[in-house]
Order: sequence, then C-alpha cells, then structure tokens
Amino acid sequence: MIHLQNFWLVSAALMLTTFGVRTNPAIAQTTYPFSANYDILATAKDLTPNLEQIFVPGSSTDAPYGLLQTNSLSYSQTNFATGFYSFNTEPTAFDLQGFPSGYITFEGSGSSDKLFGSASGTGLIDFETLTVKSSGTVNIIGGEGIFRSATGTLAFSEIQPLSLQVGVALKGQFSVNGSFQTVPESKTVTALIGVGVMGVYLLMRRHCQRATSV
Repeated sequence: MIHLQNFWLVSAALMLTTFGVRTNPAIAQTTYPFSANYDILATAKDLTPNLEQIFVPGSSTDAPYGLLQTNSLSYSQTNFATGFYSFNTEPTAFDLQGFPSGYITFEGSGSSDKLFGSASGTGLIDFETLTVKSSGTVNIIGGEGIFRSATGTLAFSEIQPLSLQVGVALKGQFSVNGSFQTVPESKTVTALIGVGVMGVYLLMRRHCQRATSV
C-alpha cells in the first residue's frame, strides 16, 4: 500500500511538472502591430491665457482590430511668442490641481475590445500657414476584451489647420504607429493549475480506493 501511494505521488509530481511546462505557451505574450489614421475634431477649453483643456474625438476607416474610434482628453500649454506648445494627459504636468486625469482610448462601435492609454508630446503653431503640427507618444496601459492586459508604446503625429476664431472645433488628421502586447492574467493561469491539481487528486483518490478494496 505504501509503495502504491509513493508510486502515485511520483506520478502526480510528474503530471504537475508536465502541466506547468504545457502552460508556458499559454502565458506567452501576444504582440499586435498597430498602424492607423484617424480624422479628428479638436475642441479647446481655455483654463488660463496659455493653458487649455483639449477634447479630441476621431474616427478611422483603416484601423486594425476594429478599433475605428478614438477619443482623448489632454492639457496643453502654449508659448504664443514662439508658437511652441506641449501637451500631456496628466494635468499635474502643468501644475494643474483638481482637474480630471486625461486619457486616450481606441475602441470599436458595439465591441467590447478597447485600448486605454496616456499621451504626451510637443507641437508647433505656424502662424504664417495657419497650421498646427504635433507629435508624441501614446503609452498603452490597459484595455478591455481581448486587450485587457495590453501594454506598449505607440508613436503619433497630428496635423490640423489653425483658426483665429475662438471656440471653433478644428478638423485634422491623427496618425499612430507602433505595437502593443497582451499577456493572460495570472488568475487564469492559477485557475488552470488548480484544475490540474484537482485532476491529480481525484486520480490518486480513485486508485487508493481501488487498492483498499482489493
């Protein structure tokens, strides 16, 4: 009886080891290349003479994974003497207190798959051609659906005409390029291991009961 139990303990250890090896491919990260162009409509809200809160919705016809819509909230500080400005989704980057944290999202209409990120960058206002150009980085910090654990970095550029009229929404183009990764959540892997352990336990119990009845 003792030898039989030892046999099954060794077998159980081997099974768990094999199970652990087999779960390695399941927890490997998946990389998603991401390149898209969005038509945007930027609206600014003045906070101080040189600080603004910027809202930018947009739509795309070529974004992959069905992420055809983007939306963002950011904060911008402009030096009107030079036309140079910087922007960030985090208001404290400009010593703004009590304002909501900004964001950038990518999602599809009616889809549960979404990407969440933060963004920062710089731009320049050309007062001669009345255009605004900017570039920066989007840091992917999560998501929903199949992108729940997404992380990554995307580069972006943006161009739009400048209007001298206050409160006018500005149409423009927003292009993003890069990649992000997803990794299965640890609780999923833990659950799979738990199933394996339970299976080994049931096998051991069944064979012990058979040995006792003999």
